[in-house]
Amino acid sequence: MGAPQSGKRFYLMINKFPIIITCAPEDVLYYNSLTLPNEEIQVVPYGQVICSVLSQNIDLIMIDCAFDPRFGLRLLNDLKTRFPGVPILFVTEQISEEIILQAFKSGARDFFQKPLSVFNVRNTMMKLLEAKREVREHRGITSSYENIQSVKGVLCDIGVLQPSVMKVVCHIESNYQTAISLDQMATMANISKYHFVRIFKRETGMSPVRYLKFIRIQRAKELLKRADLSVHSTALRVGFQDVSNFNKNFKNIEGCTPKQFRAQWF
Repeated sequence: MGAPQSGKRFYLMINKFPIIITCAPEDVLYYNSLTLPNEEIQVVPYGQVICSVLSQNIDLIMIDCAFDPRFGLRLLNDLKTRFPGVPILFVTEQISEEIILQAFKSGARDFFQKPLSVFNVRNTMMKLLEAKREVREHRGITSSYENIQSVKGVLCDIGVLQPSVMKVVCHIESNYQTAISLDQMATMANISKYHFVRIFKRETGMSPVRYLKFIRIQRAKELLKRADLSVHSTALRVGFQDVSNFNKNFKNIEGCTPKQFRAQWF
C-alpha cells in the first residue's frame, strides 16, 4: 500500500504544466520572447513536439505552421488523435475558409493568422489554461498517460524529420525489442557516428540511445496497464534484459517507478 500512495502523491503535487509552442526554426527566437505570468513556455521544432508531449504533462499546445497549413493540419490531427485532452491553438500565414474549417474539425480550439496580435494570443491562452485547470481541480489531476491513445509510430508517421534520421527512427520504433547499437544506427543513416548523434538530437530533442529507451518505456506503459503481465515480463518484452535497469530508465523518463505508474490503473 505504501508505494502506490507515494506514487499518487507524486502527481497530486503538480498543479501547473507547461505550454508547448512548435514552429519553424526561423520563428523560434520570436516565440522565445513570448511570456505569460507564472507560466512555463517551451518552444520546440516540429520533430520534437510529440516527444515533448509524451515525456511530460502539458496544459496547452500551439502549432505555428507558417506558410504550410496542410502540414500544420496533419500535425494538428496527429496531436489531437494522440492527446485529445490537450487544447491546441493553430497559427498560419495563409488563411482560407477551407483551412479554418479543417482546423476546427481536427480539434483546434482557436485559429490565428500571422502577423499575430500578442494580446489576443495571450488572452486566449490564459482563458484556455484557466478553464482546463478548473476542470482538473474538480476531477483531480489527470496524468498525460490517460491522453495517450496510441504510441505506435511516435515519430515515424509524422514525416517531419530528415530522411537519414527518419530511417533510423522508424527502425527503432519497429525493432525496439532488439539490441540496436549506436554504430548500427549511424551505419543505417550512412553518416559518421558523431555527425549522426548531433543531427538526431537536433531533430528529435533526444540522443539516439535515449530515444530507443524512450520508445521502450512508452511501449512498457501500455503493457503495465495489463493485469496479466508482471513488471519483469514487461521489461523483457520491451527489450530490457535487466529489471533494475528497466526501473532506473523508467523513473528517469517518467518520474516514477513502473510499480507507481501501474498503481494508477489497479
